Amino acid sequence: MWASVSRQLSRPSPLSLRRRRLVSAALVAGAVVASLVPTTAAAHTKDISAFDAVDQFIGTELDTTQNKGNSAYGNTWPGATVPFGMVQPSPVTFRTSDGDQKGGYEYTADKIRGFGMTRLSGTGCEGRFSGFDFPVLPYTGELTGGALPKSPSTAITDYYLGFDHAKEKSDPGYYSVDLANGVGTELTSTTRTAVSRYDFPSRGNSTLILDVAGSNNRVFGSEITVKGKTVSGWVETASVCDEGGRYRAYFSATYDKPIRSYGTWKGDAVTAGSATVKGGEAKHDAGAYLVFDKGAKVTAKTGLSYVSIANAAQNATSEAGKHSFDQVRSGAARTWRDALDTVKVSGGSKDERVKFYTALYHSLLNPNVFDDVNGQYTGYDGKVRKVAKGRHHYSTYAGWDMYRSQSQLVALLYPKVGDDINQSIVDMVTQTGTWSNWPHLNAAQQKMSGDSLQSALSSIDAFGSTGYDRKAALASMVSTQTLPADTTRRNNAYQYFSTGFIENRKGGVATSTTLEYAIDDFGIAQLAQRLGDRKSYDTFMARAQNWQNVFDDQTRQIRPRERNGFDRAFNLTERGDQFDQATGLQYGWLVPQNVGTLIEKRGGIETVTADLDEHTKELDAGVYGTTGAYLSNQPSFSMPFVYNWLRRPDKTSDVLRRAVSEMYDTTPTGLPGNDDLGSLSSWYVWSNLGMYPSIYGTANLVLSAPMFERIEIDSVGTRRSISIKADGVAGAKKYVTGLKVDRKSTSRSWVGEDFARKGGTLDFTMGRTAGAWGTKAADVPPSYTDGSDSRNNIGSTPAGKGSLGSLDVSDNSLSREQLAAAGAAPGARLPLGDTGVEFRWPDTKPGTPDNWIPHGQRIDMKGAKATGVSFLGLATNGPAQGNATVEYTDGTTQSVPVQLTDWTPGDTYQFGNVPLVTTSGRNNANGTTDTLQAKVFATVPQVLDPARRVAAVVLPQGTDRGIMHVFDVALTTK
Repeated sequence: MWASVSRQLSRPSPLSLRRRRLVSAALVAGAVVASLVPTTAAAHTKDISAFDAVDQFIGTELDTTQNKGNSAYGNTWPGATVPFGMVQPSPVTFRTSDGDQKGGYEYTADKIRGFGMTRLSGTGCEGRFSGFDFPVLPYTGELTGGALPKSPSTAITDYYLGFDHAKEKSDPGYYSVDLANGVGTELTSTTRTAVSRYDFPSRGNSTLILDVAGSNNRVFGSEITVKGKTVSGWVETASVCDEGGRYRAYFSATYDKPIRSYGTWKGDAVTAGSATVKGGEAKHDAGAYLVFDKGAKVTAKTGLSYVSIANAAQNATSEAGKHSFDQVRSGAARTWRDALDTVKVSGGSKDERVKFYTALYHSLLNPNVFDDVNGQYTGYDGKVRKVAKGRHHYSTYAGWDMYRSQSQLVALLYPKVGDDINQSIVDMVTQTGTWSNWPHLNAAQQKMSGDSLQSALSSIDAFGSTGYDRKAALASMVSTQTLPADTTRRNNAYQYFSTGFIENRKGGVATSTTLEYAIDDFGIAQLAQRLGDRKSYDTFMARAQNWQNVFDDQTRQIRPRERNGFDRAFNLTERGDQFDQATGLQYGWLVPQNVGTLIEKRGGIETVTADLDEHTKELDAGVYGTTGAYLSNQPSFSMPFVYNWLRRPDKTSDVLRRAVSEMYDTTPTGLPGNDDLGSLSSWYVWSNLGMYPSIYGTANLVLSAPMFERIEIDSVGTRRSISIKADGVAGAKKYVTGLKVDRKSTSRSWVGEDFARKGGTLDFTMGRTAGAWGTKAADVPPSYTDGSDSRNNIGSTPAGKGSLGSLDVSDNSLSREQLAAAGAAPGARLPLGDTGVEFRWPDTKPGTPDNWIPHGQRIDMKGAKATGVSFLGLATNGPAQGNATVEYTDGTTQSVPVQLTDWTPGDTYQFGNVPLVTTSGRNNANGTTDTLQAKVFATVPQVLDPARRVAAVVLPQGTDRGIMHVFDVALTTK
């Protein structure tokens, strides 16, 4: 909230852009510029600077008036850190009225429960946010025999600190508060070191309580030791959300004033004069207290490490040892000025600038440097490792969230950080042998759905951050994300890899997970294409189209699919167990890799525009019985940009303008949802810039009206810059009516990947009403259709290796050996009696797709003459029926039925089907073989017009029930 924040400004000496970039890079590495002086002068400029516009209190209050599904709570915090910093010294709060201690900073709280060294910004998992390691509590009360009157283990709340927002101040890199007990507390930091200053009143004791076991989540052990002016220790505690992961953190704090006495506690026992203590598996179980002279003004320099106490001490000495609190504060401020100046916007109201630069600030808090100043870090395998010189190892990724906005923004602004993030992800995979989707520190955890770090890495790579082991990245993706699915961490991966979708009975948000995996596979395919790996590109582009397997052509919606048909009774307006944190209607727009085909399948431009208009009547409707959007949560992020494919970019701009004005403000409740390590804030930044990386895994930018008249973007350490001009947008001219890209006029509502990689200029012409810009078919952004017609099911497997495929989603497949014995070896020809039809059995290798589950795949017939058409296939959990379309070269079409019997029919065949292949015994994923007889059928040839030539046969868009499998399509001239 603007009124509660004290803004301070210093005017740095003039520096060239190159100099500023070098300073920024150095400070991220942990250095401090000693010659800088503290900031003092208040800012009163009308055009408030980027630094002064940051309001760290935005997003710190839960809006209890909203019940959307996820809490309307940014879960941000005021504190002191630098971009991507390892430490985040900050207050964490407690509300006396109801004992609320979410684990973060809640604006309505009345007490502070300590100043911790670490925080995660914006996560969900209320009450289990993790972080808040090594909290410190200033205490001025009496000591009993030189000891604390009560053990914090049993009475920690007695030591919580009253405070008033009117006495808080915050700037990027700095936080201070005058506590109710009279202690003035200030926090600042370098990358790995928290520097804190406590100004005790002249009356009362001057004591610091170090709650070494006071972390947010469960604690598994701790230790603390006092020696001279230095206190050190460690804690082992649960990772974010407390779902199995844990980490060990170390600290070493040195004080500039003598410690006159000290003591420790363990359980309910407080021992004066004790210098060391170990804690057990209980929060607050152990800690120490330090007593200074009355009225002391104490500065602590506390290094953090995830390797050792010695490294923590070295971090503090190297980064802050020679610098005063004020010098460190000024260094942090300079770092943030450089960081925020990577995006310079001109114009806009004060509130608009505050919202924008606060969002940019939040976008740059994560991921975090994890290596110490000596380059060491603890790997995901528990081994102490060392990064290459000049590199950093980064940790903590919200995969499901960051791939939709933040990874691209970081890569654009900090390409070197992008290099290191990608190398860090590759190192994680190397150390663990697989991909994790939400690693926290060095715990390779799984959270949310999807395998999204693959998409994030591909996007970062697409934006030009290619300075990492790209070949190793791709090799690990290909090796782990293929059958037999024994090195992947994707839930239900075996079924997805085999059949191209996850059936609804699997639960676990099966339907939305299918969509997420298809996006991940698209990212893998794009990386493969950039590296020239055509085989992997083809494989993963085919899987990128798997979203079509959960698209129901009858209702024209993405919906849960059962093994014997779509669940058309499923309520798409509710957050069921099929869609992750969203409704089916919200997830129904999430096909960023192939929006054009989605529009076709949903009924075309006119119908889909009407649907999207209805959907966007409410922009933040939540998940309970709504047809509206949920733009404060990630699945809806790309939805507004679908209008660009509908040739209505003006409506994209309308929705975004409504969102930034209706959903966001400058109060503590001004973030409408969990910020999730900066992903919501990053989306807000992109929306204001007038461009968004909507096709995840690429660097294409979909365009809308910018929200500032001038925007200058500079990538740190490179010559890449982007200049955006939109005269009049601050007034009544809200719509793009023309555009010049690098001084060349274009009507396209997007720019290709070279623009994001190299930079350039966007010169928008703005108007009061929408014009023709972006409204032609050639103007829409690309839709990636490669793989749409590929076979998409692996239905046959070698003996004993049923884990290499599944035909019936019950883990059964045809035996390749028995198929060969029955005449269906790879490439074998199978005649249909004397009809003139001759099929060819797919010539495929084990573990690769050999049939189509139909969703409208187009099979090229190369203009052949024909009198009839027949289909080779079967149904599982069938029978199954649908209609194929024969396309003639003259542009006419003919509908023909496709009807197939279940593959285990006994002696009952339907629709006049003729069994061409019969096998005895099906392979199962567990390596066994049953005794059931299975059959593959040919359909009765359907008569075609012999006077025309057949261009293609389009398989059914869907089937009535069961799952149809087509192995081949053949024509006859008889």
